[in-house]
Amino acid sequence: MMAYAKKKLRKLNRKGGIEGLPMELMIIVVIAALGTAVLVGWMGNIETPETIGHVDSSVDQIVMTTDKNTNVSFTITVTDTSGDAIPNATVVLTGCNVSKGTSGATVYGTTNSAGQASFTGLSIQKTTSGVGYINVSVSAGDYGEDSSLRIPVVR
Repeated sequence: MMAYAKKKLRKLNRKGGIEGLPMELMIIVVIAALGTAVLVGWMGNIETPETIGHVDSSVDQIVMTTDKNTNVSFTITVTDTSGDAIPNATVVLTGCNVSKGTSGATVYGTTNSAGQASFTGLSIQKTTSGVGYINVSVSAGDYGEDSSLRIPVVR
């Protein structure tokens, strides 16, 4: 009889029971909750990244009466989302054959402590009538890039 009882007990142990499941489940839930709390706590310390908020030009448009305008001047101002100036941002001008003097090289500048890049003595060429654009691209370390400003050139 004792041998029969031992065999039956071994069979029951192999099948397992659900008595331990609620305790294991509670342990898993507690560990998951603690892990989630730790992750959310870490994410609370992440700062919002700085971005370029606004790029503005001192001119609304450039009106041309001939195929080529020389000695064009304007200023580009770059600020962050809080309205603070972004110094040392790189400003690149493209389109309408914009160039500095007769060099034909890409026109670029760097903003000063007030977030302004001044461009003087630019040459702009537009041989057809209608509207063309000077595209203004800005990039600043820790702020990203912005290419939202286009200055219309009307002939």
